[in-house]
Amino acid sequence: MKKKNLLYIGCALLVSSLCSCEDFLTKDPQDKQTNDTFWQTETSLRTYAQDFYSSFYTGYGTDYTIFGGFYSGDDFFDDFLADGGGYVYFPLTEKTEYNAVTSTWTNNYSTIYKANVMMEKIPGMSISDEAKNHWMGVARYFRAMAYSALLKVYGGVPRIDRVVDPAEEAELYKDRSSYLEIAKFVLEDYQYALANVRTDDTQRQVNRYVVGAYMSRDMLFHATWLKYHGSNIGPTSEPVANADLQELFQGAIDGAEVVMNSNQFSIGDTYNALFTTDDLAGNREVIWYREYTSGVQCNALMSYNGKEEERGGITQDAIESYLCSDGLPIGQSPLYEGADDPSIQNAFQNRDPRLYQTVADSIRLTAVTGISFASSRSTTGYACKKFLNDEWYAEDSPYCSNINSPVDAPCMRYAEVLLNYVEARYEISRVGGAAFSQSDLDRTINELHDRQLTKYGENPQVARTMPHVTLSGSNLSVNGTVINDPARDPEVDPILWEIRRERRVELLLEGRRGEDLRRWAKYEYLNSEDAAGNPTKSFLGAYIKLSDYPGMNISSKDPETGEVTRYASLYNPQDPTNADSQEGYVEPMFTQDDIRIFRKGELDSERYYLRAMPDGQMTNYKDRGYRLTQNPGWPDPYED
Repeated sequence: MKKKNLLYIGCALLVSSLCSCEDFLTKDPQDKQTNDTFWQTETSLRTYAQDFYSSFYTGYGTDYTIFGGFYSGDDFFDDFLADGGGYVYFPLTEKTEYNAVTSTWTNNYSTIYKANVMMEKIPGMSISDEAKNHWMGVARYFRAMAYSALLKVYGGVPRIDRVVDPAEEAELYKDRSSYLEIAKFVLEDYQYALANVRTDDTQRQVNRYVVGAYMSRDMLFHATWLKYHGSNIGPTSEPVANADLQELFQGAIDGAEVVMNSNQFSIGDTYNALFTTDDLAGNREVIWYREYTSGVQCNALMSYNGKEEERGGITQDAIESYLCSDGLPIGQSPLYEGADDPSIQNAFQNRDPRLYQTVADSIRLTAVTGISFASSRSTTGYACKKFLNDEWYAEDSPYCSNINSPVDAPCMRYAEVLLNYVEARYEISRVGGAAFSQSDLDRTINELHDRQLTKYGENPQVARTMPHVTLSGSNLSVNGTVINDPARDPEVDPILWEIRRERRVELLLEGRRGEDLRRWAKYEYLNSEDAAGNPTKSFLGAYIKLSDYPGMNISSKDPETGEVTRYASLYNPQDPTNADSQEGYVEPMFTQDDIRIFRKGELDSERYYLRAMPDGQMTNYKDRGYRLTQNPGWPDPYED
């Protein structure tokens, strides 16, 4: 039975005493905590800090509607088409759900306020200096997390670094600081936390390695955002100095190295199991996770990968990003068997073994008739199995079919830290930092490639690894062959392209892709059609030949009216008119109207890299005679 250690939440008991009527009227109440009596011990600080945790570590969520960014929960990304949900379309106005939700603003400023209160109280407490430094580090870590979350959504925001008296209106309603200023402020908080938070503060409590891991994630985001966007979005944006970029990239490197040099973590020979086990305690690939317990708190993610209809599906573009087993892209490798016929039977041969532990290797298409699927199916024909425990599924475990799954969620994996490190090392080398080296690859991507993975159900079991990559001038090579991907974005140099590919594949459906496209300024990857008006592979699913599936019908005709009802549409690149729809890539029906178009360089498109400032905040500022600067491209009430 899985052993669980639940978080201890409680307050110190008060010692009662006799008092006179005068004492009663002048002293704090003796039967409950007050602001003055609370801040006494480390137990008080630990109790206070627990409120921060639920804000940032959602894991797999707790029901059918939210998975904390995992699976279909990312926004604006090209790996998964959500069936009527998510952000399939770019919103047309500021009055859409995307901009109307203000919880990001309110929740994170609430966290910032609570962190500032904690930081104000700690110096006067009667605890050791070591304890003060640790808890000050915890407070600054969570404040950094909150400001990072705001930066990623709104760009520069007002900087509140202390508890502000309500009478200080000018401070409460000051305008936004620049993105760069807030990013450096975040870096300072992370640096303090990295130097002072304990390496071990009991199980399920933030430690120095958790700080370093999230520091590597956030500082990489901010550094690359400023590199590829500049100071802002739109025509007013200006380039950021290389010295500033170096400082932020070094922050990502420093955070990653604390984790990498600790000898506490390593890459093992599992992948799917990282997302499908009911106990991640002690797993050396997992730095931080959300714990679930049967009968206490569970999640429903596994059921979506079991027998249910998946709400959407993985895209063809994501499938094609996986390398072949020789380490070469599908457009270059002689091992790729899907060049002439990209049906799943061919295209899944000789591929990176992570593909087999992420996507089912058989077509499972929602809504067709004449054929049934006992297992999960999707609107793209590619069924996700990354979050499915194959052994439990074979045993018909109820965890695979209802909301009662006790599977732990890996919120931060060691693999991501390695990928943060290698990207930051390459990027800093391009802005004046130390040269990128083979050692950087050996410590990161090659560690991931050394995993020995098997394909479930294969008999006999064959352990598969991926070949090492070697630095070859301005390129990478495998086994003496220079990687030259014909599908490479020409704006991205070959080494960075492969680093980004490794990140996409390793972290597929873990909530990172949307942030990556945002910070790289690559929303054009999301377009649903190309310049010729044909569907892109980020909006297409698996390639199907109906002749391979006798009895499968993608449409039906009413015998009386002759009206045709379509259940699925197939796009054949050889016949874009779709005159013959007997084979082609699945084109999910919900993408047919108001498809997504992003025009790089046009403000009406570029504005979506940031949300509009919350309307309520803009109104509050204006009503009190202050100004909150709007993001470029969104309506500004001060200009009415």
